[in-house]
Amino acid sequence: MFEQLSAFQPALAEQMSRQIQENSFAQVNLFGGERYSLRMSFALECARVLSCRKEGRQDCDCESCRRFSTLSVPNLLIISQRDHESVIETSLTTFARLYNDFSKNLVIRTVRILLLQYHPALKAVNQSQNAVFDAASVLNELLIDFSNLAQFDAKTAKRWADDIRSSLKILYAAARKNTTITINQVRDVDEWINQTSMGESKRFIILEAMEETNISARNSLLKMLEEPPSDVYFFLISSFPNRIMQTILSRVRRYAFPPLHKDSVACFLQPFYLHERSYEDLQHFFLQEGGMDVQKIGDLAKLFALSVRDGRYLEGPQLSEMLTEIERSDSMEYVLKAVLEQFGIYLAEQTLPSEKAARLSALVNDSYQSSRLYNQNGRLMLEALYYRMMEDA
Repeated sequence: MFEQLSAFQPALAEQMSRQIQENSFAQVNLFGGERYSLRMSFALECARVLSCRKEGRQDCDCESCRRFSTLSVPNLLIISQRDHESVIETSLTTFARLYNDFSKNLVIRTVRILLLQYHPALKAVNQSQNAVFDAASVLNELLIDFSNLAQFDAKTAKRWADDIRSSLKILYAAARKNTTITINQVRDVDEWINQTSMGESKRFIILEAMEETNISARNSLLKMLEEPPSDVYFFLISSFPNRIMQTILSRVRRYAFPPLHKDSVACFLQPFYLHERSYEDLQHFFLQEGGMDVQKIGDLAKLFALSVRDGRYLEGPQLSEMLTEIERSDSMEYVLKAVLEQFGIYLAEQTLPSEKAARLSALVNDSYQSSRLYNQNGRLMLEALYYRMMEDA
């Protein structure tokens, strides 16, 4: 078990494997660490191994493991606030280029992670959500047809990639709006895990970005985590675990996921056959292969940070062009992270006072978290943040 993942996070793979073998694996787990450190991959592998009819080996061919290979499982539910679009677009681009088993399975799994957010246990609460759930159902049928095809050539691979990409549009739009776990979703999960008639003996819930939930959702979730039903496992995934309320933290087993080493990144990317290219981390890989001009967005972030550091306002058209490009590329989170990194560089260069750097960094973090929590327009948030930072300057 965990044979493949042990190449990237060996200590965590060994720890979880041992705990499962010893029947000491916790029902409520928190996977904390930076994005693209394979937290979701480990959560999915834990669910596969715990569901396995045999010993959880990587090459197991039991019915449960076969279904987990394509994530076509009824006993897994995911509520995830992540960059689905870049990851899925990368998989589609890779499949259109390689059209082999690796790239085909990559498409299926990355799309299914998004589709598992429309699990039958989660109910639409209005007409708009009904339309999204219908779109998810149509895409799932398309994915079933796609998975049943055995051979592709370049032309048919491109056609399938385009068809799947087209079916994803409404789900991408919905994902940008669903920025936090809602109280209705928590209630649906609670109802699902307490059902008695299930085809699978174990059930798994993966919840991402726990720190962004509102008070009502957090309190309801806390009740589930206190005494989860037998054979129900929770995986909480968070980039900022210390922002999660202490009463929840006291009920979880925590795992810290370090960033992948450069050699691990290179190993992860080997099946993509991109030997002539190099990436400093998986985030840059998925963003760039997913269609983002990482260099251009990075330059905009540097321009933003330099303007704030020097207290020199960008001209109106220049600021508007910047905001438009960031909005078009859906790169808000990446830009803010790059701005914070630039402040760190200025601090090391002693061109930005430490107190000012701390204030500006706090403004960035608070504005971003508030925009996520209250589903604010990203462009308006960034523009307001810029002027607040310039006032400080």
